[in-house]
Amino acid sequence: MIAGHGGEDVGAILGKRYEKNDTLEIAKLIEKNLKKQNIKVIMTRNKDRDVSLEQRCKIANQKKAKIFVSIHRNSANIGNGVEIWCNSQKREADTKLANAIMSKLETTKIQQNRGIKYGTIEGENGDYYVLKNTNMPSCLIELGFISNKQDNKLLDDYKNEYAKAIADGIMEMVKEAIKK
Repeated sequence: MIAGHGGEDVGAILGKRYEKNDTLEIAKLIEKNLKKQNIKVIMTRNKDRDVSLEQRCKIANQKKAKIFVSIHRNSANIGNGVEIWCNSQKREADTKLANAIMSKLETTKIQQNRGIKYGTIEGENGDYYVLKNTNMPSCLIELGFISNKQDNKLLDDYKNEYAKAIADGIMEMVKEAIKK
């Protein structure tokens, strides 16, 4: 489980609200939900510290993680809602993971489903580092816009529901892997 940013890398900012804090809080809640279901969770950070993108991938790959999920918050002058990014190669397992998580998030109080996207915000010809350099099904969740007051209110009010929904989406993939 990856809580985006950390330490000196605060991520997106709105006043005194930092992406690094939101992502760590949600990641810990997801971890708690998964542990209740006897799932071993590898956190690349469990406190406010710097962890490079390379280190995050190395941890997941060396520990032979089965699934890699990176939690983030979006930011823009306009925009709201949740989107999930996958590798530009459109790998089936990545897409299944993203769809499983998004379908669960849709049952909560998200402002908008912005869909499953591939590549990066610049286009489908590149990938976010953590999606390109991990060896397991992976996705990067943009859990609402930190720059949108309604998305922040929804995150604050429904963080436990969001975390459970993400954990349930991950569990769907875990159960499918066990069947094989």
